[in-house]
Amino acid sequence: MLSTVAQVLGPDGGVVGAGFLLSEDVLVTCAHVVRAAGSQPGEDVRLAFPRSPGAPRIEGRVLEEAWRAPEDEDVAVVRLHGTSEGMEGLPMGTAAGCHGHPVRSFGFPSQAPPGGHFGFGVAGDLLPAAAGRSAYLQLTSANDLTTGFSGGPVVDEVTGLVIGMLTEIASPDQYERGQGIAYVTPTQVLREVWPELAEQEVCPYQGLERFTAEQAQWFEGRGEAVRQVLANLAQQQRLTLLLGPSGSGKSSLVEAGVLPALAAGELPQSDRWLPVVARPRQDLLAELERAGLPGAATEGIAAAVTSRLAADPFHRRVVLVVDQFEELLQFEELLAQSASGPQHERRLAATNEITAAVKSRAALSVILIMRDDFYPQLAALARMFEAAVPGLLNVPSALSQQDLHDIITLPAERMGARFQPGLPEQIISDVLATTPGGTSSREAPVTVLPLLELALSQLWERRQDGYLTHDAYRRIGGVTGSLTTWCDTAMDQLPPERRPVAQRILTSLVRPADLSHHIPAIREQVPLHELRDLAADPGAGPDDEGFDEVLAVLTRHRIITTHTPLDPGHPDAPAGPPVAELIHDALIQDWGTLREWVGQDHRFQEWFDHTRDRRARWAAGKDPGDLLGGTALAEGLDWSRQRHLPSEIADFLTASRERQQAAIRRSRRLNMVLACLLVLALVAGGGAVWQWRTTVTQRQEALSRQLAAQSEGLLGVNPDLAALLAVRAYRIDHTAEAVESLEHSTADPRRQVLRGHDGKVWSVAFSPDRRTLASGSSDQSVLLWDVATGKARPPLIGHTKGVESVAFSPDGRTLATGSDDKTVRLWDVVTGKALATLPGHAGKVYAVAFSPKGHTLATGSADGTVRLWDADTGTLRTTLKGHTGEVYTLAFSPDGRTLATGSTDDTARLWDTTTNTTRATLKGHTDDVLSVAFSPDGRTLATGSVDDTARLWDTATGKGRPSSLDIWHNGGVASVAFSPDGRTLATGSYDQNVSLWNPATGAFLGMLAGHTGAVNLVAFSPDGRTLASGSDDKTVRLWDMAADAIHPVLRGHSASVNSVAFSPDGRTLATGSDDKTVLLWDAATGKTLRTLKGHEARVTTVAFSPKGRILASASGDKTVLLWDTTTGEKLRTLKGHKAAVQSLAFSLDGRTLATGGDDTTVQLWDTSTGEPGNASTAYKDWVYALAFSPDRRTLAIAGSSSTGDGTNTVRLWDTVTGITRTTLTDHIAAVTSLAFSPNGSVIVTGSEDHTVRLWNVATGKPLSPMYGHIYAVRAVAFSPDGRTIATGGDDWNVLLWNPDTGKLRQTLTGHDGAVLSVAFSPDGHTLAIAGANGTVQLRDLDLKPEAAVDHICHAVNRDLTAQERTSILPSHADGVACPSH
Repeated sequence: MLSTVAQVLGPDGGVVGAGFLLSEDVLVTCAHVVRAAGSQPGEDVRLAFPRSPGAPRIEGRVLEEAWRAPEDEDVAVVRLHGTSEGMEGLPMGTAAGCHGHPVRSFGFPSQAPPGGHFGFGVAGDLLPAAAGRSAYLQLTSANDLTTGFSGGPVVDEVTGLVIGMLTEIASPDQYERGQGIAYVTPTQVLREVWPELAEQEVCPYQGLERFTAEQAQWFEGRGEAVRQVLANLAQQQRLTLLLGPSGSGKSSLVEAGVLPALAAGELPQSDRWLPVVARPRQDLLAELERAGLPGAATEGIAAAVTSRLAADPFHRRVVLVVDQFEELLQFEELLAQSASGPQHERRLAATNEITAAVKSRAALSVILIMRDDFYPQLAALARMFEAAVPGLLNVPSALSQQDLHDIITLPAERMGARFQPGLPEQIISDVLATTPGGTSSREAPVTVLPLLELALSQLWERRQDGYLTHDAYRRIGGVTGSLTTWCDTAMDQLPPERRPVAQRILTSLVRPADLSHHIPAIREQVPLHELRDLAADPGAGPDDEGFDEVLAVLTRHRIITTHTPLDPGHPDAPAGPPVAELIHDALIQDWGTLREWVGQDHRFQEWFDHTRDRRARWAAGKDPGDLLGGTALAEGLDWSRQRHLPSEIADFLTASRERQQAAIRRSRRLNMVLACLLVLALVAGGGAVWQWRTTVTQRQEALSRQLAAQSEGLLGVNPDLAALLAVRAYRIDHTAEAVESLEHSTADPRRQVLRGHDGKVWSVAFSPDRRTLASGSSDQSVLLWDVATGKARPPLIGHTKGVESVAFSPDGRTLATGSDDKTVRLWDVVTGKALATLPGHAGKVYAVAFSPKGHTLATGSADGTVRLWDADTGTLRTTLKGHTGEVYTLAFSPDGRTLATGSTDDTARLWDTTTNTTRATLKGHTDDVLSVAFSPDGRTLATGSVDDTARLWDTATGKGRPSSLDIWHNGGVASVAFSPDGRTLATGSYDQNVSLWNPATGAFLGMLAGHTGAVNLVAFSPDGRTLASGSDDKTVRLWDMAADAIHPVLRGHSASVNSVAFSPDGRTLATGSDDKTVLLWDAATGKTLRTLKGHEARVTTVAFSPKGRILASASGDKTVLLWDTTTGEKLRTLKGHKAAVQSLAFSLDGRTLATGGDDTTVQLWDTSTGEPGNASTAYKDWVYALAFSPDRRTLAIAGSSSTGDGTNTVRLWDTVTGITRTTLTDHIAAVTSLAFSPNGSVIVTGSEDHTVRLWNVATGKPLSPMYGHIYAVRAVAFSPDGRTIATGGDDWNVLLWNPDTGKLRQTLTGHDGAVLSVAFSPDGHTLAIAGANGTVQLRDLDLKPEAAVDHICHAVNRDLTAQERTSILPSHADGVACPSH
């Protein structure tokens, strides 16, 4: 309001009164104020806007047609001759119904500061017009309103709208009566004078729109939910994940509840927190910039927060609210391993940025608002999920009667309206009746809020004389009918020929459900130009008139909203085309008509979304492989005849069709040529040609096998050469041996080899955003590498001798380098330009490190000193002396209070950075200390030495930790580095290897071989997923440390793992072990989610219910436990077996659980009650395996005779009659495992007789035995598509079979123990292998040989050298393995 209120200036420049803007160039004031300014109608008057930016002074013309003399209505309207930025009219309401409302005005009395001040009062009655005077509003308690307020706006503090203009201050009589009385010209009169004024209706209910801070005064009934969020923030949770179902008012809760509470100082200092609210839409980081966080997309969120607070000293903290966070997770490509493209990268970058910001030291609190049905998708993003879980908060699921009463009545009461008696109670009763049990529990689900608010909004529109009535409530259809009534009313305004247009518009704004990823249907934004095309009739062009008519109706009824995204750097400039979206997801769920239309249109929308994404990839790279072909193209052409498609999609179909037609023409020509050549060859050569071809083929096969064998022999010696030979073997001939060697080479965690230096690589460092890697070399250069592409920018040249050390500043903008030329240089990372040179050391500079806050740079030198520099100015602060040898390494503790240094005097020192004194000297190494590194928590220091060992020290006591005694190499340890989670210590050594260790126990975790020279430095990326190593072999290697590497191994059990199972959504893995525990794992990251304890003996088997909500575990303790997979809580204990339970299986509907064991019984349990059903006791067999057929009619039971009579059978049991239908009897030893094919027609069994057998379920006849295992078979499983069978056994191998032919496809080796259980992931891409060694191995079955070749060539980043070709390949063999490298 302040910027719109003007001072009216008199002839002498003094202030004679006030006025306020009705629009950007029209102002209203009192006529008597204009006269006091020495002006008349038709003349100019001078104005000043002291609270507007720049305090502009503007003149305006007093309009004659709108002049009302002081003795009449006392109104003057002024047309301004110019405007200024930020000037706009105040919103106008009405004085009717405002009795008792508090009001405020702004004016310029003589006793006020020069810029004016507020005055307050209370609205009285609206007095009718009388002789010689129009209607006016009386104010009471107006003691603050004095001379100088005349002409000022009067604002109703309830509605926030202007209800009139202050005209007169009453003078008290001799008895002081009339004191505090003022009179207002109401907006009704102002509209009569100036008809262009529009009344702005204020509704205290929001319909399907969210409450914002502006509507906080009407946000009621959610006090407890607000308190829970505030409590989360008060506990210093840097990230709060607010989960709730669609329609639970999550956005309103934060914007109208939490943020106003923070602004009111509910938490200490929270009134100085700066709120930034955004939605992800297509690019979250860009949206954050638009919302007031400049630099978020370029510098990162943490840096942007720091910069924003530095520019605004009043605010101490940023509270970042990301609403509808599920928009980042609703796209299946975000979850796919093969995801690519700019849109995917933007979304992944956004989630990584949030995670990094939360873990940073920026003054930041983050609130993510997300629908709870997207929780599984969030769980797939391991780092994001890990950061979010501690602050997870569910919106309270129910509303009490009191909550409902407050939501219904209080907003209306604050607006001066009333409900007819009994109406609030009727509405509450109807709300409670919307769900079963609501009336008895007296609670309603929170998801009823959209329907309730919509009903109340419609009720408000129909109020009469300030009352909300029973009759109006009946007419809108009550709570349950209000949405349908509201939407159908809009549809009824359309002529019949426009309804198909409306249907196509509305369904195009719904992203269809993706059942395979458990993603529900959700609204999405669509550009208006694309929506126009999609709405057109088939075979016709876009109907602009019809589209505009329908869109106008839908937007007027707020079924659809439209807006234009703005450019963050230019708020007035659009950042993209206008878009449309549905106002709320409740339309999809609760409007029956739309729900039916979406169902009808599902197939087209699914195809269209897929094609649109594919077309975007093709447009970005013009890769012909992205064009449609085959059935996808055929389906697209079919749709093009049924629906009008956007021009870019139509063009994409055309390009796809032309490519397919060209391929057909080429194929025909090639076939003709080949046919002719074949005829000629047969005539000319006859059998000689065939013989020649056979000889060549045999020679190629032999050479392929030879190179594959050589590759296997070199794996442990020279992995790069081994991988290249595997590629060459496969290129020569696709022999089984070549394919196997490819698989073994891709198992190496090597990610990429970076080649670019001409000398030894002495140092490497990741930038804080992990996107850039710096490397320093003896070739005097520094290279900055793009970690994603492996490409280097132009080298940083300036040092005159080798570069010993590199380090990024915490904000990533500056790179420090130390050199043998005795100098330190600072570089601008973006431009590559040198910023400063820091001279002073008298010897080589071996080490550089920034303090955590970036204000200090520490350098260590061969001159035996450590220097501390001001990183901002480059000035020397102090010099630390104490070492008696060269200072070779240094590192700051995470809190910056301690500096660790290592020296050729065989010691490491801990320095207090506050006092610059030595805190402790660490003695234990027997040779030079080459490297030091702090653990992330700062409690442990690792040191590496020329004495071939690495040691771990307690930083508090300075004593060595026992676990360090086992960390050693066959050469000096040149570098040590902790992973960001502190669970892994990496060491690089002169023995050319990188080793990984468990710092807590000193256990060896693995070795990374590949360098052919000493490893001088190792460094983890900030996210811990990549390890970089620099070597004397002139290369930098990037190693994949992620848990989803090619063959990750899950370690957590302390004994044999007997069973493994995937959850139905594939995101969770369950394992049962001899250690009596069940572990739940994140299948994507390999991290343990929960440990379930409850059994008193070995866990024999585990199984998920079909919906994944329940996990069953069986045990040698004779019980079966049912667990809640979400909470890890034990739901039930099933007791009934009299001996160990060895097997269990859920029916496909999840209602029945079958269990069997050593008591020779099979028990059927009702999973909802835990009660036993039918039990079969007619067996003489121990029950080792159970499986339901897909139709649930058959239960297969496998086992071994308990009497020793040699019967080892599989029984097919009719679950309806309880009678054994068929007995399968060909196995000659115990049947340990079985599985149905997905269609239920075939069953596979594994036995201790070393065989795997297939059976026809309908006839019970054996199909074909499969021989390949040399010991007992313990596990069998069908792939989800039924095309592969996996088997495992005591021979430590897993075999993959073709069930149609019974032939062996592949042997998976590498599991060092008996294989006891195998399980395919639901998508069939991953096989989990559990065994006697206590581990679970995940094997990627989707890695095709061609993909393996690409992986190897990208990682090794070179071809066979001339020397390698000469020494290894036969003289006649082509030596190309990776031709593009």
